[in-house]
Amino acid sequence: MTRSNTPSAHLLARPLAVAGLSLLLAALAAPAMARTRLTEPASAQPLASWADKARGPIILAVSLSDQRLTIWENGTVVARTPVSTGVVGHETPRGVFTLLQKKRMHRSNIYSNAPMPYMQRITWSGVALHQGHVTGRPASHGCIRLPADVARKLFGYTKVGARVIVTDEPVTPADFAHPALFSALPLEPAAPESSLEPARVQFASLPPAQELMASPPEMLDPTAAQPAPIVETPKTEAPARQPTGHVSVFISGKERKLFIRQGFEPVYESSVEIGAGVALGAHLFTAMAVDAKSGLVRWSRVSLPVKGAAITSAAEALERIQIPEEARIEVGRRLSAGASLLISDQGLGRETGKTATDFILLTP
Repeated sequence: MTRSNTPSAHLLARPLAVAGLSLLLAALAAPAMARTRLTEPASAQPLASWADKARGPIILAVSLSDQRLTIWENGTVVARTPVSTGVVGHETPRGVFTLLQKKRMHRSNIYSNAPMPYMQRITWSGVALHQGHVTGRPASHGCIRLPADVARKLFGYTKVGARVIVTDEPVTPADFAHPALFSALPLEPAAPESSLEPARVQFASLPPAQELMASPPEMLDPTAAQPAPIVETPKTEAPARQPTGHVSVFISGKERKLFIRQGFEPVYESSVEIGAGVALGAHLFTAMAVDAKSGLVRWSRVSLPVKGAAITSAAEALERIQIPEEARIEVGRRLSAGASLLISDQGLGRETGKTATDFILLTP
């Protein structure tokens, strides 16, 4: 019996079934591919336009919705880069933070000693910016992962004390002026040169030392001028070391107080009065430039969204706060470029330790 060369019906149906299945899978995958493309990391802005060192106050702004870090220097964007933030269950916290610590090579003490190159810490509870695998989608345990070249350059670019903002949607710092904002205390004019001359001390002339040594005591002239007796000055305690470094001011609606930290250490606090009205909101003001002679300060403002709270403008918040003159002087004498003012309805919060940290504001 000769086998027929004509394919059977079931053999003919197999290619058609495979082709149909392929078309179906392609159709189902199309929306997923489109979603993937929307979240694929975009190219970072060329780093050639980004200086090796910051030349003015900077703000690092992380947008969770588009997984992107924008670097602002002196109110201007200098770089953007894709990032990967925390996944569901390990979300990156939202709010206002500060670079608290930098380590070129750090290992996680929470997640199996995982390497975290070019680590820049923003909370002592374990959140940091560092080099890692970036997908342009949430992928971390809460940290903000950066591409390798960006992490390396950002590490050398920043200083401890720089502000970091994490929000759902992108925010834009903008110049802001208001009479209720702080001014710096202008420098006092220098004293006239004549008043700075050291006092002239007159000493009586003495015989040469050889003559004194050669003459017996009875031959010394008692009427000759003798050197004045040495009077010991009583020892006094050294003045207390004045704090230096980054200056932060926090006005809390909950505690109705103004707090100042310098170099991450508490240095002053004062009660404030807050007028009745809606919530203050959450606002970060940064001193972009300070004129030491006139005391004028150029401020930048970022207002953060707070879920479940009415929107209050920065101007409305400032106008409701009555600050004692003594507190204004304390702030004014410390102001320099890079200093910040944070206003919120919240208190100091769990992330703001009693010492060795900056004011940290977590927003829902």
